[in-house]
Amino acid sequence: MPTTDPNLLAQISEDYYLNKLSFGDISTKYKISRYLINKYLNEAVKAGIVKIEIASTANRNSQLEQVFKEKFPNTTCYIIQDDTTTTATSELISNYAANLVIKHLSHDSHTVGMTWGDTMYSLIDSITSNPLDHVKFTQFVGENMKYNSTAGSVRIVERAAKKVAGEFLTLPAPLYLSNDDVRNGLYEAVAIKQTLETAKTMDTILTGLGTIASLESISIWNQNINKLFPDVKLGEVAGMVYGRPYDIQGNILNVGSDKVVGLDMNTILAVPKRVGVVRSKSKAKATIGALRGSFVTDLIMSESLAYRILNEEQA
Repeated sequence: MPTTDPNLLAQISEDYYLNKLSFGDISTKYKISRYLINKYLNEAVKAGIVKIEIASTANRNSQLEQVFKEKFPNTTCYIIQDDTTTTATSELISNYAANLVIKHLSHDSHTVGMTWGDTMYSLIDSITSNPLDHVKFTQFVGENMKYNSTAGSVRIVERAAKKVAGEFLTLPAPLYLSNDDVRNGLYEAVAIKQTLETAKTMDTILTGLGTIASLESISIWNQNINKLFPDVKLGEVAGMVYGRPYDIQGNILNVGSDKVVGLDMNTILAVPKRVGVVRSKSKAKATIGALRGSFVTDLIMSESLAYRILNEEQA
C-alpha cells in the first residue's frame, strides 16, 4: 500500500501522464516540491495506481541484422521492418529508439550527450516513461545555429530533460569558429568549461547522421563553408557526425583543421554507448561511412535503408 493518500497519487499521475502538465505546473497546483512529485509518481507505479505499458509494433529483420553484424562487427544494428508508408516507418524507428534509450537509462545515473535535428526531436517526442531524475543531458559540441527550428541543439537537450524531469547543460557557443585563437580562448569561459567538463563524463551519446547539404541549409555556415573546412574537398563528404565531415570509408576529413567548438573526436569516440538513429533511406552513403568509421556503437535504421546500403556496398 502507498504511504501517501492514493487519491493524491492518482490526481498527480493524471495531471502528469494524461493532462501533460509539467513538474512546475504540478508543483504550483499542489504546492509540493519537484522532489515529492517524482517520489509520488514512482510510488503510484509501485502501488499499481499507474500502469505503464510500452507498446512497440516494430518488427526487426533478424536476417539482415546478422548480415550487418558480419560486415560491421563494431556496431550493433537494429533493422526495423518497413511499414506501409515512409511516415509510418519513421514513427516505428523513433518509437523503437525511444524504448531502447529509456531501457538503457532506467537504471543508475547517466550523463547523456545529444546532438540535434529532426530525428533527435522525434526520438524525444516518442519517449513515454517515468521521470528519470538521475539522468543529465548535455551538449558536447556548440550550437548548430538553426534558430528557426525547434530541432536546434539547445532546444533538444532542454526538451529531453523536461520530458523526463532530468537536468540539462547547454554550451553557449557556435558549432564552429574558424579563428583558432578565439576558439581556444573560448574554452576558458566559465560556462563553457563547466559544460565540457561534465560532457567528458558522458556514458551515452544520442545522435543522428547529417549530410553536407543539411549544413549548407544553414545560412551562416553556407556562407563560410570554405573557412570551416579549408582542407576538405566537399565532393568527398559522405556524411556529418558530431559536427565533423567524413568520407564513405569512414575517415574524418578535417582532422588537421578542426574548427568545431566542443569535445575532440577521440574523447567522443571513447564514450562507451553511442546510439545513432537514421530515418531517411536517402542517407545510405552517410550510414556506410558511419559504420565503417565505427562512429556509433548502436544504429537503428529501416529495412529499406539497410538494403540500399548492401546495394551500395556491392556497387
